Amino acid sequence: MKLLIANVGSTSFKFQLFESEGLPVLARGRMERIGSPAAPVQYQATGKAAVAREVDLPDYAAAIHSAITLLTSPGIGAVTALSDIAAIGFKPVHGLAITGCRVFTDDVLAAMEEATPLAPAHNPPYVATIRLFRQLLPDMPLLGLFEPTFHQSIPEHVSVYGVPYEWMERYGIRRYGFHGASHQSIAERTPVLIGQDVRTLKLVSCHLGGSSSVCAIYGGQSVDTSMGLSPQSGLMQSTRCGDLDPFGVLYLMDREQLTTNDVRRVLCKESGLRGLSGVSGDMRDILEAARHGNRRAELAVNAFTYEVKKSLGAYAAAMGGLDAVVFTGGMGERSAEIRSRVCAGLEFLGLRLDTARNAHVTSEAIISTDDARVVVAVIPTDEERIIARAVAEAMNDFGFPLSRE
Repeated sequence: MKLLIANVGSTSFKFQLFESEGLPVLARGRMERIGSPAAPVQYQATGKAAVAREVDLPDYAAAIHSAITLLTSPGIGAVTALSDIAAIGFKPVHGLAITGCRVFTDDVLAAMEEATPLAPAHNPPYVATIRLFRQLLPDMPLLGLFEPTFHQSIPEHVSVYGVPYEWMERYGIRRYGFHGASHQSIAERTPVLIGQDVRTLKLVSCHLGGSSSVCAIYGGQSVDTSMGLSPQSGLMQSTRCGDLDPFGVLYLMDREQLTTNDVRRVLCKESGLRGLSGVSGDMRDILEAARHGNRRAELAVNAFTYEVKKSLGAYAAAMGGLDAVVFTGGMGERSAEIRSRVCAGLEFLGLRLDTARNAHVTSEAIISTDDARVVVAVIPTDEERIIARAVAEAMNDFGFPLSRE
């Protein structure tokens, strides 16, 4: 059985094809700047020539057609026909009370659409892409592992907000957490890398990228995480605000006569790193501007790394100690400067970075000194593998055939 895992971004489409037995990767691809006449496409099937080119991808339908063509093309493809694929798995963000790996029924899609005001940058492209796959491949099982799934283990007293309890009962106003597949990937890989029993491991996973969150993991389970009711909360994001006093929003709405849609647009697209720095939502651009003396860029870097540092300290307190800190995500895996800034001043907790190791990370690596009490590591996240495994298990649970032949 082969499983296609689709990872939908606001302007990107990534995919991996797995064999279900042992989950070896058969092919992987990445398409960026969807909507552009010169969208970069990278693709490679295992053991075959890599493809790197720019193509016209006006919308997600074009990206999906391009992915199918790559996967089935003679010479570079990984399957001879789409019938070789038993199911397609996704990483949907929000459906309020919906967790676990679910088949995309009309009810599930309706729940995602209802939650769109909480995830306006994520849910619409996911719902649109799933509907496109439904049209193109009406007989193909489509399943999704919802991002809050890994965080279901968070204790009730951590998940609640200080609002009327009826809000939680009637509207689901509570902490859900996101980036679940990424944090689960780190929770599973870290004890293997550092040689510690997962049952006693106190770990903080730092998923830092265009979208960022921090997760406290004790005994392999999520016990707290920085994102809450929506992916807009927690750490400052690339263009999203992160945590914000709600009365600041109400005050501004009253003063400027703004609608909820007005505020939602600003908080999702014009805030975060971009809004604070005035430079970009990309930390690489912001760091470069800061090196050239841009004060607002330096402010944005300091504010972001401080939030991560503060979360680390809080989660060490919540777990009663700390054994390991892992950086993942685009920024967490690639930016030695961000990792260094986050860890600076945390020596009292037992974190001691090895400068040379931190500066020369190419893949998975321990970057703390040999005598450090807390292990600091970089581990590339493997969300697609977590999703593929969940889809394979759900296929059995839902009674789907293991082969489409």
